[in-house]
Amino acid sequence: MTIKNEPAKADLEFDPLAEKIRDSIRGVEGLRAENRRLTDHIKSLEAAKLQFESEIQCLKLTLEQERTERRHYHSLANEIITRLDVVGRTINDAVKQAEDETYRKRREIPRPELPDIKGPGFLEKVEARMAGNGEKPKAVA
Repeated sequence: MTIKNEPAKADLEFDPLAEKIRDSIRGVEGLRAENRRLTDHIKSLEAAKLQFESEIQCLKLTLEQERTERRHYHSLANEIITRLDVVGRTINDAVKQAEDETYRKRREIPRPELPDIKGPGFLEKVEARMAGNGEKPKAVA
């Protein structure tokens, strides 16, 4: 009598419990593979999150430094504007004072009367000729 170690093919095909066990084992293996894949994905997402958080922190520091620098330059510009305004007022006051002083000195010191100057005789002759007197200019020797 021979003992069959191998179950008959027909027995395996019709055994619904064995089929369910095989499907369950495949399902568990699939779940384990998906779990490993998701765990790796979570680790990579956590690493990216840490990188993004450090980048955000760096950008926040840079932004705060730029704001501080902008405030500094803004206050410096205001100070320069104020000083230039003072300089402008001082210059205007000095110019006004100089004009007033000049005007006062002109009133105090009378100007001499200038004598009437007679034009050259040659010019009178040319004008007379052009006016039509007919007088000829004398030749200069």
